[in-house]
Amino acid sequence: MKSRDAVTFVARSLFTTDALPERDRFAAWRALFSAHDLDADPQGFSGRIETTLIGPMALRVMDAAPQGPARSRSQIRRDGQDGFVLHLSRHPYSVETEQGVVEVPAGAVSLNDLSQPYRRSRVSETHSLILAVSRACMATVLPDEDSMHGLILHGGAGRLLADHIRSLAAHSDAITTADAAAIAQATLHMVAACARPSLEGAARAAAPLDAARLRAAKRLLRHQLSAPPRIDAMARTLGMSRSQLYRLFEPEGGVARYLARQRLAAVRAALDNPLDGRSISAIGEAYGYGSSAHLSRAFREAYGLNPRDYRASGGV
Repeated sequence: MKSRDAVTFVARSLFTTDALPERDRFAAWRALFSAHDLDADPQGFSGRIETTLIGPMALRVMDAAPQGPARSRSQIRRDGQDGFVLHLSRHPYSVETEQGVVEVPAGAVSLNDLSQPYRRSRVSETHSLILAVSRACMATVLPDEDSMHGLILHGGAGRLLADHIRSLAAHSDAITTADAAAIAQATLHMVAACARPSLEGAARAAAPLDAARLRAAKRLLRHQLSAPPRIDAMARTLGMSRSQLYRLFEPEGGVARYLARQRLAAVRAALDNPLDGRSISAIGEAYGYGSSAHLSRAFREAYGLNPRDYRASGGV
């Protein structure tokens, strides 16, 4: 039987701005959190954070002046950081993602994906608890972990998860290296148990919502057949990201193929109209074809005749 002297405990570290000159405190704090842009008042800033490594997870206890962390697309491209952050605050706050803004009540756990943009409103960190988990670990319990960005875990299961995280923080100095992996795995399973109902509910709501968004996106594209599609503007109008918009059009063969079919259909309708006296090149330009050769080739592939022969045949 091993003696207590042989027991080793997980690594813990402490960072505080207290020993630094006041003018240097916010810069030092910001350097510590380089994965985020921080919205905070540098004047009089102070912060303290204690980190405990529990197997593949990092648990942080934070006390700091009001701050609002954010991840932008440019920063994501620049640093390539990945993984998930669970945040448990004693104060209410809001989180903005590309899906919109959600309000997080005090005591709820918010979950954000570091590979996706988000911005949290400025709020005091009063013994806030932050759990950092790698994507690989999260994927072992939730294969659809890409859908977890922006989840708010509250209600009965969320309160159990919050209590578990608080207990980890309260007893972090007693976690041994021998027990760390098992504790981390139990925590991951609890996160999955809390997140799965939200993910399943989102999946049930996604089908009709996506169908409505696809109809709206098609209408937008049909109104801009003469110009390249403005994907960013469309995504903002529809309240989704570029990647979500592209996924929406996968059953159509993609945005470009859908748009090409609509342009050819519009050209064909113009050629079918005996009252439309425009030249073929003018019709092509009206629907985004910069050259007659390009139009002729695409039209023949779609309908078996070039536009001139199609018009001459009366559309037969």
